[in-house]
Amino acid sequence: MFRIIATLLTGLLLAPTAQVTNPTPEDLLEGAIKAIGGAHAIESLESFKLHGMIRLPDGRPVIEVDLATFAGGKVLAVQTFVGIGQTRFGSDGTTSWEENPGASKTQVYTLIDDETLSQKVKQLNWIEWLTKLPLQLDVMKVIDEIEFDGETCWEVSISGKNTIDSKEKAYFSKSTKRLIGRQTTERTNDGNAIVNIYFRDWRPVGDLQLFHTVVFDRDGVEVAMVFDTIEVNSVDERIFELPEQVVQLRNKE
Repeated sequence: MFRIIATLLTGLLLAPTAQVTNPTPEDLLEGAIKAIGGAHAIESLESFKLHGMIRLPDGRPVIEVDLATFAGGKVLAVQTFVGIGQTRFGSDGTTSWEENPGASKTQVYTLIDDETLSQKVKQLNWIEWLTKLPLQLDVMKVIDEIEFDGETCWEVSISGKNTIDSKEKAYFSKSTKRLIGRQTTERTNDGNAIVNIYFRDWRPVGDLQLFHTVVFDRDGVEVAMVFDTIEVNSVDERIFELPEQVVQLRNKE
């Protein structure tokens, strides 16, 4: 009997072990989409609205943010710089514009192109970046397991001419499947700087699970964007009508 058991154990020890392979980018994106509510919940989004505050490391508020988007490329954003003034930008889906303080307390309106508008929206609406990440699938590569923001994650590089940002990485939690952050490289006067961006404080919003805090960590200095309001499919489409000053600029072209 012992001889039989020994033979079985020897066979098990010598048998080739199954190789554990990393997930594919498709696997990770599929899991991340399910973790925030599923493809149907994302596709059913007609409008989106958020309000939040950007705070310095000491907690002091510096910028109040209001952003609304609607199907068809409609956008309206208001940024209030505490103690300084206010800027706005938007689009009715066809014409994009921005409004900035001018001399003598006047407001100056300017037409902007679609790429400029997209960059401005991306700086505020990180949830949209998350939902549009599948568009980068062809330039994504799974690197390895890594610790990121206190969680074991899959690290994914995003590179190539079609990327949103150069030298970008995304991090998918192994436990929750959520996309919990990203890393970018910024060019500065002192050389390149690594910026880690953490998505925290996940809570339900309608049929979705969305983060309510975005933390930007650069060289250990953290600035947080905290959202106290996130709503879906509740925006009045009339707010995206062009200001009269923008209509006049458009008609001159």
